[in-house]
Amino acid sequence: MANDNINVQLGSLDFNGIKNSIIRHLKQQNTLKDYDYDGSAMQVLLDVLAYNTLYYGFYSNMIASEMFLDTAQKESSIISLVKPLGYLVPGAKSARALVKLRQAGGGGDVPLYTKFSGHNEGGVSYNFYTIENYSLDTNGEAVVQVVQGKSLIKEQPLLINENTQKGFILGLDVDISTIRVEVLDSEGDGVWEEWGRASNIESGLDDSSHVYWLERSDLGFFVIFGGNLESSSSVQMGRSLKPNDIVRVSYLKSDGERGNSIGNFQVSGFSATTNTITLSSGGSDKPNLESIKFFAPKWFAAQDRAVTVEDCRALLAKEGFVSDSPDPHSKFNVWGGEEMDPPRYGRLFVSLSDTTEEDPVAASRAIDILEQKTCVTILPEFIDVGRFEVGILGSLYYEPLDTPLSEDILLSNAISEIFKIHSSGFNRKYDTGEIANHINSTNKAFRVNPNDLKIIISNDVSVIQNRPKDINFRTKCRNSLLYSSEFIAAPSYHGDIENPDNKISLRVSNGSGSVRLGKPINAYYTWNGLDVNLGNVGYFIPQTGKVVFTKSFASEGFSLYVQPSSEGTQSFRAKEEMFTETRIDLSIARRNVN
Repeated sequence: MANDNINVQLGSLDFNGIKNSIIRHLKQQNTLKDYDYDGSAMQVLLDVLAYNTLYYGFYSNMIASEMFLDTAQKESSIISLVKPLGYLVPGAKSARALVKLRQAGGGGDVPLYTKFSGHNEGGVSYNFYTIENYSLDTNGEAVVQVVQGKSLIKEQPLLINENTQKGFILGLDVDISTIRVEVLDSEGDGVWEEWGRASNIESGLDDSSHVYWLERSDLGFFVIFGGNLESSSSVQMGRSLKPNDIVRVSYLKSDGERGNSIGNFQVSGFSATTNTITLSSGGSDKPNLESIKFFAPKWFAAQDRAVTVEDCRALLAKEGFVSDSPDPHSKFNVWGGEEMDPPRYGRLFVSLSDTTEEDPVAASRAIDILEQKTCVTILPEFIDVGRFEVGILGSLYYEPLDTPLSEDILLSNAISEIFKIHSSGFNRKYDTGEIANHINSTNKAFRVNPNDLKIIISNDVSVIQNRPKDINFRTKCRNSLLYSSEFIAAPSYHGDIENPDNKISLRVSNGSGSVRLGKPINAYYTWNGLDVNLGNVGYFIPQTGKVVFTKSFASEGFSLYVQPSSEGTQSFRAKEEMFTETRIDLSIARRNVN
């Protein structure tokens, strides 16, 4: 007779764990108590039972995971979960580039869907199109944004189901940002009218609103027009189509990632010379699911308006400023004026990872989006990005008896882990204590102390007519550590330099804050004076990290380095418009214990 008090242990989803749990259970009951489970045909039955349990355990776990946005992995599940939030998951996304046109004579227009062709380094050609009209200035010039498209579907009739008010655009390679819907009113004046795409959470719509919605399916996108919420309801969401109205659509089909890094653009059907300002970028074959999981709830919380900083970030992410990254701080930063020093109340500031020189269109587009959604009393303002490099230097000490891994593997693994938590972006924080703890957690052999590491911040200094531009690191720095890379001095200094290449560098004078020009005795990172001292050329304010140059002394740009100063472990947090990139220069050594 079986023992009814014996419980089956169900804690493991591992195949061998399940099988051993079944065997332990059978050995504890009376019916098959002395049976040899290792050397009999019972093994086959146990394998089947274990496999069946494993399969259904995994299946149940997978179903449960796909029911929640945080744990869902399948694209179809995520699309379904974000649909109630009003978030439209796009398909492929076309790459975009900036091209400058120049035409003889002033004035004129660049029409919608003007065709451009460009090619990549391999010589493969791709087509690009304008998706809006542009006007040439009085000099006959205009900077236009061109969008990649393997095919242009222009003014194609769209079949509409009168009962559901739906049409269908086939293909997930359609870039939904290029979709243009036009309606010819059967009772109108015979002019095609463009209807706008409404957000799924947009309010204030009535029977006069000429809008449509998009909904994604497995094969493409439904175009949905307005109507009553239900047959007995008087609530109207947008104007519905009349029986004889005609709808046509235009859009681009994308080559996705293959359309990136295209340049050397030439325009077709338009008499003008072209100059490529930026190579094409931003193309993707499919949406980033992690980014959707991160931003969809935030976009829903924003309710299509920008009241808080998180609302603004969600709106910019929805408009594609994040690209394929789930981290908004890798592409842009938004902050309120109250965070500035001194505070600037009533202002909202935006910085993008690309400068206005690299992408002049993106900055104005970001401000336009926020101006439409923010409160009347809030003024969005763009601040160009400041790029800084943060170096993590030092030695990683370890105990070789505690690991079978080689020094090269240990060092490589540690560097990979550091890059995971210190990727490039805005709002980054660096702390030697946190970095040391993280390295020690990756392998029990490490014995890294915070004092074994140091942080160095650098910035590239541009030079105009031999005068370097002032730099502000915007953090408290060590007053005795400022230095530069070597650079060629201005011609007026060549007679005082005792080397043929005329290269010199900068050091800060101990304690005085004076920035001196000359030939350093040794390499960077340490202060040992100047072998040839050419005098003071500026001053350093370590309390704020500001460096001011008072003379013209450089023939080329150079890099400037400082070390942040803080109590306890060394730390540095980048300010609002500061975009930091991590550089790691670490060695590995055995820890000597006395």
